[in-house]
Amino acid sequence: MKFMQINYKLNKIIDLLPSDIFKEWAPHLEWVDLKQGQVLHEPGRIVSHLHFPLTAIVSWIRLLENGDATQVAMTGKEGVIGVYLLMGAAHTRNRAVVQKAGTALRLRLSVVLGSFNQGNPVQQLFLRYTQTLITQMSQGAVCHRHHTLERQLCSMLLLMLDRQDDDSIGLTHESMANLLGVRREGVTQAAKRLMNDGILSYSRGRIMVLNRAALAERACECHSVIRDEERRLLTP
Repeated sequence: MKFMQINYKLNKIIDLLPSDIFKEWAPHLEWVDLKQGQVLHEPGRIVSHLHFPLTAIVSWIRLLENGDATQVAMTGKEGVIGVYLLMGAAHTRNRAVVQKAGTALRLRLSVVLGSFNQGNPVQQLFLRYTQTLITQMSQGAVCHRHHTLERQLCSMLLLMLDRQDDDSIGLTHESMANLLGVRREGVTQAAKRLMNDGILSYSRGRIMVLNRAALAERACECHSVIRDEERRLLTP
């Protein structure tokens, strides 16, 4: 697919680029299809490209020595995959896994660094995005410690809805449990309560949010904190 056919405004970072920088990047941007479960970054692996999701959503997963894993952040159309590469790190200790299949723009790290290292508005844009990630990770740490599983689940689903244009989410109970770092039985019970109250429906690994306002009422404060920080830092 030719670049001119791509709606680059679907990604907030690309949309906020200064026009002269966008013109420099445009010939190098590649349209890619990302499949659910695809691994973009592995701990210790050196990568050469950054990804700017358009319709895909990517989970940052923290792995433990015993094999357990928990989602520490998610990135969709508001951000970029691989921002740590701009901070001087050659690799990450987290795994980046495509949670929702979709499209993204891919760009060589060398192209981005050429603009980032000039200390212009591009650097400020990526630093603001990094602050949103820090907020998401720190809020998540507090959330897992102090909020009920049902509230955590509601907040996670809302964060996914914020990064897509429809109310359908392709996650099994096991997948949700893995992302939250809890037992599957707990997620099943929490989801059942939400379904009984007409907030969600669930069939064959797909969740349909029937009442987003009610879902927000059942969520903890963490969703709104993260959402508001993204709006504050990534609004023109």
